[in-house]
Amino acid sequence: MSYPLNRMQNQVALEKERLMQTQAVLLKKKENIARLLRIGAKPSSGAPGELPAKARAEKPSPGLSAVLPQESPGEPARVGVGFDLYRDIDNAPITVSKTVEQLAGHLLQIPADKVEVALLWPGTLRSLACLHAVSTISRWHKGDKRGIRTLIYPARANVFQDLNHAQIDRLALAKLYAELYEPPREVNPKVLVPCREKDTFFTSLRSVRCGAGIALQPTIGEILPHYYSDQEFKGWASCAGDLLKNLKTRLGDLHHTRALNMDAIPALSAPDYAPDALFALGWRSGAEDLEKALRSLKKLGSPHAILVDVTRAARKNNPKWLRSTVRFLQVVADVWPKQRPGICIVADEPHLRNQLVQEMARLGAKNGGATLPAGSTGMALHGFPCATTKDGFLPAGAAEALTPQARDIQVAFTDTEAAKLIGQVDRLKKATSNPGSQELLGKVSRYLSQLSALPSSTRVLSEWLNQTGMPMAVREQYAWPSYRSKLRVLLQDPGYADKTRLEGVIKKCDAMWLAYEKGTPFARQLANLLDKHTGGTERCCVVFTRPTAKRLAERYFETYDGYPQGAGFEVLKDRVRMVVSGSPSAELGLRENETVVFAGLDENSLRSLMLEDGISARTHLLLTTRNAAYLKATLAVIDAMPAFKDLGPRVTGLLKQLPEFPEPSDRQFLAREDFVLPAFSFEQALATQSQDEESKDPDAWELVLENGRSVRRSPGAKVYIFDPLYGYTQTRGFRGVGVQDLQAGQRLFVMSGELREATEAALRDAGVDVSHDKQFEASLHHYHNRVLRGIAETLKKATLLEQARELRERLIAAPDAPQGFPAEGSIRHWLDVAGHMSANFQEQTSQAPRQAAHFSAFAKVIGFSALETVYFWKAVIQPLRGARRADGRRVSDAYSDMLMEPESVVVHKKMKPEVVSYLFSRAEENVYSIEAIKKPHSRELNA
Repeated sequence: MSYPLNRMQNQVALEKERLMQTQAVLLKKKENIARLLRIGAKPSSGAPGELPAKARAEKPSPGLSAVLPQESPGEPARVGVGFDLYRDIDNAPITVSKTVEQLAGHLLQIPADKVEVALLWPGTLRSLACLHAVSTISRWHKGDKRGIRTLIYPARANVFQDLNHAQIDRLALAKLYAELYEPPREVNPKVLVPCREKDTFFTSLRSVRCGAGIALQPTIGEILPHYYSDQEFKGWASCAGDLLKNLKTRLGDLHHTRALNMDAIPALSAPDYAPDALFALGWRSGAEDLEKALRSLKKLGSPHAILVDVTRAARKNNPKWLRSTVRFLQVVADVWPKQRPGICIVADEPHLRNQLVQEMARLGAKNGGATLPAGSTGMALHGFPCATTKDGFLPAGAAEALTPQARDIQVAFTDTEAAKLIGQVDRLKKATSNPGSQELLGKVSRYLSQLSALPSSTRVLSEWLNQTGMPMAVREQYAWPSYRSKLRVLLQDPGYADKTRLEGVIKKCDAMWLAYEKGTPFARQLANLLDKHTGGTERCCVVFTRPTAKRLAERYFETYDGYPQGAGFEVLKDRVRMVVSGSPSAELGLRENETVVFAGLDENSLRSLMLEDGISARTHLLLTTRNAAYLKATLAVIDAMPAFKDLGPRVTGLLKQLPEFPEPSDRQFLAREDFVLPAFSFEQALATQSQDEESKDPDAWELVLENGRSVRRSPGAKVYIFDPLYGYTQTRGFRGVGVQDLQAGQRLFVMSGELREATEAALRDAGVDVSHDKQFEASLHHYHNRVLRGIAETLKKATLLEQARELRERLIAAPDAPQGFPAEGSIRHWLDVAGHMSANFQEQTSQAPRQAAHFSAFAKVIGFSALETVYFWKAVIQPLRGARRADGRRVSDAYSDMLMEPESVVVHKKMKPEVVSYLFSRAEENVYSIEAIKKPHSRELNA
């Protein structure tokens, strides 16, 4: 069936034909259709959720109720894709998480005009696109060829990214749609909801030409129409270029190709007709653009369901997420006063629902009782035990632990005295009305929280900052004297009233800083546990929340002498394993008699604590008082929800040990900083300083990103962009480009502090250590020594000039020699490194070839290994070229090169495959669309 060229003129005829076909099917499938059209009814046990009817009874828009409802009874039916799935990078079989299948089934059941909250815990999802995909594909197996249409808000430009990493069995797809084929003027009794355009679309997959042993599969993103609108709504444009984009040029049947490009794809990609369509609205859309987009969507065809994403991934870069979410719900209520699509708010923390309810109540009162789409009884709460933290896809056969065994989890608080002192600072902050004083006291409170959670000592912290070459401006942020001097200035302010209390706080902080010189209470409690659980055959595994915390703990215990009889940590280190939560090395339960100690909690370690059977029978958890209060509030909600009853033994055991905590006096809501163990972020400070350095460069270009951040880079610098079209390559879609070649709309990689720490740890484990300037200086000396050793081992001549002549002859004679080698004088310069080894570091040069190909050939001749070649070029030679940059930026750029350059495959081979996969997965979370590019001396935004 050809899609009409004049859509406005032929839309009525198309709808009439579809109606006639549907009525014919209804006669043959009366029982199934009756179930399909039953409004608000629950499916029978084990059956997938059914679609809500298109025609819904008009009801008045219900107002917000302040009543907190109980969890809705009944377990949603699980639905699945029903096809084999594969990972795009290596074709490894994957499967859909049980949580995603259950939530996808719930999505099909959401009643019209209702708002419900789906709580994922203790895991989360980084994108909700997989929920729509599983929901709509599950409908195909029921004979519904059109599936469902879904809207997601808020979304980033990479919202569909996960669908491009999951491939689906194309032959099985073609087989299903062969069974659902609709002959001209005939009715297929297996088809409940017709869509003839899909016959050509999916049966064409049979004619894909593949080489021997190569299985070409479409990604889920290639078979589902999807649309994205960012900050400024410009209409829902066709997505024809995305459908089967990697396969439609490989069809062996010319008729299939023509039918696909001329009829099927134009029809299926048109937003007013597209079946299975997924629409996404950007998180920065203003109220006016939201309304335009939603009214346009209503006119084109309302979605069956609306997904509102308030998970950590969605809130991460949106500090105003609460206000924008409620604003979106208000616009939805205005656009759909009647027959509104069901709304599912997906959260991953229990307190988020209450925050939304309170904000809606506040807004309703402010607007004179204006109604919001929260239903007459509030927002129903549904629990979904969740073990995943990523895209919702798991390796085939991987165990998904949702019914963990009981464990004895012992909780210890480590900052009792510090918590009292922090409370005093918070009260001082609340008592003053001066914004400057409030800001200073807030910084002091955060600093004390970080200091009390330090798994080390202040002495080790200071030594480490000095040894790593941290700039003085950065080091001052982590030393109490810098804060004390500012508080002393506040004491001299005639307008400050609480001088007596502030004086007492300063004295107590002085005493705490002095006491922490030999170890914080957190570090000493950790030392006691290590001493207790490393006797005999017992081992110990300490799980930290950040690589920096792990590194500082290692340094602290290297010189720790507090064990009995003066024994040091060296007698225990073979029995202690220190890991970072969420990293591949953090797999628990691998060694016998290993006691697990969680040094604080974050999202990954909480999931391990609640779900993994690999933790020891008796597990220890170290918390600050603030973290414990958050955990108490969270577990109290989880314990009351029947959906999480399988977690009961662990939840109940923890609740019994956590005392009642008073509500925070100066904050209305719980925040992530209450949950995650506070830690010093040196990378953030370095990034701030390097940004200041870049701002002084008059030639730097300003790149305006979607998260509201701007970065400045020299036009000659190299950056990395992400393109999912190249996801099959060794660098998994990342490729380096010059800043001068960037265009607005491309997705720029910006390394975060957390990813930098993870990459550094992985490179160190692989034998590649890139660090700050002092380590960088050592690396340069190492390069010079390595060149001298290579000369002695490979070149026979005595003088430098003779050695240069011999080297040039061997370089040119090599079978794969690059062109354009310089003269002997320049090559002599490469070999003359001995005279530079005693020079000041700031005056040293690399004494190396200027081109990568020449350096590779040079290194090969004098005996460098492949790993040494890549390491020295990326981590030593290139950073020395041109003006030296701020240390933090230099190291981040070096790590980016070591991870993402194609020639870094030799580095990847030194790592475990799961480590490489983990790093690239984290890298995709640090990709941002370039909104505009500002060039120097121009006030305009240039594409």
